[in-house]
Amino acid sequence: MKMSRRGWNNIIIFAVASMILIFKYVEMNEQTAPSEQIVVGQLLPQGATILRIELPSVVIERVGTQWRSEPPLERSVALIDAWLHIHLEPWHNAIGGAASSQTILVYLANSATPLELTLFSLNQQYWITNWQGQLLQVDSDSYHALFPTMSSPDA
Repeated sequence: MKMSRRGWNNIIIFAVASMILIFKYVEMNEQTAPSEQIVVGQLLPQGATILRIELPSVVIERVGTQWRSEPPLERSVALIDAWLHIHLEPWHNAIGGAASSQTILVYLANSATPLELTLFSLNQQYWITNWQGQLLQVDSDSYHALFPTMSSPDA
């Protein structure tokens, strides 16, 4: 039995359509899998790509392959790296009503809306909520790595 040209075209069309559906299914599963994992102590999702971060005293954004900050910082790359890789300890106690709070917006490559993180401070102690809403304690060294001080240009 010999297949006609039209029969072969139909087989090719169904094969290509099947491959597209398989690739789309795998892609959708990869995108939903990281959001289901609970990662304790990380500020941002694993493998996140930051496009822009709005801190209380500085805004850093990606322009091509470079980073631009306002006001200018010398170590923007180190600051972005700290936000991606720092590990903080979970805080299970209440903070107290006297704590002041500031909102930090983080724009990621795979998200249409920014992540809203909240930084709490009380008597030189700091806590921050991560992308999953967990409250994390920020020690002094971590605070200086995550939030540049404007008094020193290389902070």
